Amino acid sequence: MHLYVASTLSEILSKPSINLSSLFGALGQDTRLEVIRLLAPLSKGKSAPGMAAGQIAAALAVAPPTLSFHLKDMTFRHVVIARKRGREILYTANLPFIFAALGDFVTELES
Repeated sequence: MHLYVASTLSEILSKPSINLSSLFGALGQDTRLEVIRLLAPLSKGKSAPGMAAGQIAAALAVAPPTLSFHLKDMTFRHVVIARKRGREILYTANLPFIFAALGDFVTELES
């Protein structure tokens, strides 16, 4: 299976079918849904603080290697954004992508 990887948010949002595949693939597991629920409040605004992987693992009681696997895939699928701050990587939910993909899907179903 080949997964399309876009380089910019505008490019991601311009491909609705890829958005849905990427979104549903990235959220098709309970741990991943919990990660998004945890990160969403920390992902709003330009100065969104995000959360380090160790904090996420502790908050969700998930083994660090398991969480690392999920975060890597969720980042690859643009559902989570990873940014470096000093020595740590902070993760935020990519809410514009999630909202756009779900909005496109709802619009498609309503038509």
